[in-house]
Amino acid sequence: MIYQQYMYSYPHKTAYHSLDGIVFQDYTSRLQTGDNSLYIQIPFCESKCGYCNLFSVAGTQDKTVDAYLDAVERQSIQYGLQGISFRDLTIGGGTPLILSEAQLERVFAIADRAVRWQGRNYPVVVETSPNQTTREKLAILKAHHVSRVSLGVQSFRQEELAELNRHHTPAQARKAIHLLKDAGFLCLNLDLIYGIPGQTPESLLDSAREAVSYQPEELFVYPLYTKEGTWLAGKHSERQISQEQMLSMYRMIRNYLTGQGYVQHSMRRFVRGDQTGEELSCGFGNTVSLGCGGRSYLGELHFCTPYAVKQAHCRSILGQYMQTADYTRIRHGYLLDAGETKRHYVIKNLFFHRGISLSEYLEAFSSDLMDDFPVLIQWENQGYGFLREGRYQLTETGMERSDALGPCLISEAVAERMEAWQEPAEMR
Repeated sequence: MIYQQYMYSYPHKTAYHSLDGIVFQDYTSRLQTGDNSLYIQIPFCESKCGYCNLFSVAGTQDKTVDAYLDAVERQSIQYGLQGISFRDLTIGGGTPLILSEAQLERVFAIADRAVRWQGRNYPVVVETSPNQTTREKLAILKAHHVSRVSLGVQSFRQEELAELNRHHTPAQARKAIHLLKDAGFLCLNLDLIYGIPGQTPESLLDSAREAVSYQPEELFVYPLYTKEGTWLAGKHSERQISQEQMLSMYRMIRNYLTGQGYVQHSMRRFVRGDQTGEELSCGFGNTVSLGCGGRSYLGELHFCTPYAVKQAHCRSILGQYMQTADYTRIRHGYLLDAGETKRHYVIKNLFFHRGISLSEYLEAFSSDLMDDFPVLIQWENQGYGFLREGRYQLTETGMERSDALGPCLISEAVAERMEAWQEPAEMR
């Protein structure tokens, strides 16, 4: 299969399990490098998109959101990070801009009190949706120096939005884009989806052309996945697009975007040529997440609240998070051993950045990349990867098969946990 799994992190959250005896402060020494990110999860949405298998809750009242932000603030205080330096902030979800203006201001206040920032102009990233994008809320983002805003457009065709159970119209998407352009953020990202039932190459290209006409600094182009527990999983369509058709659509939109001056950084990410810069290796940075559903990475410790998809389960987990007395006790996650740490590093660099430096790998792990991962030699022989100037990278053919190659790097232990995963027993 060409489209198996999006390897945006490793290990996958379905491999996480119960942890005992883990205390947050025992791992804060990992934060002394200064290569730290703060993430705040806003797990609320207007409605649940048909394809979404992320942790989120739809249709929430203000009093619930206020109580949730109380919990996020308690968590930030208990973590005691005020003296530790952080380099960037991401506010994700869910839909962060579903918050009221006062609630949005409060999120930034929590972030400002939680940690010490590296300089005044640190990068700040926020996600939004067309229906929640208003001039007043964008003014708040500008006041707090937000540098990148990502807007989920998905398609400029109403019939395709309906297939995805998206509750905005093309007109609302266009209005949101114009508001974002007028606000003048350093980076505007637009998301598109291909493989929608009923979508044609022509309709996909029309959406891509319109997206490019707004000159966004970034475009993310996602293949449609239908995951268990989502609205789409229970909706049978005779117009389901085959994987071969999806690959053809991907190649078409890739060629179009690169022809329009966008540089491909991963299977999904395209950056406007004049916005490209030096990309450093990644895989050892730390992320501290505040809120329910966001994942933290402190060296070998990866953790989060339990994962769920179905609304009743998400609401139950959210309630448990809000009632937690001690957020410093880490109860659910994964402790990576040396082998899993190597896999994490390889996946993060091979599929999302400019490949893997053999010398950097050797310095980090005191071993040879090709000895540790002989599958890379096989991929080179198959035309999926290549070595050049001491760096292993994917070819164009390898890049388009990222969702098939990535799963090959999953260890047996992680794969067994992923296969056995079910929504938490007390939720079922």
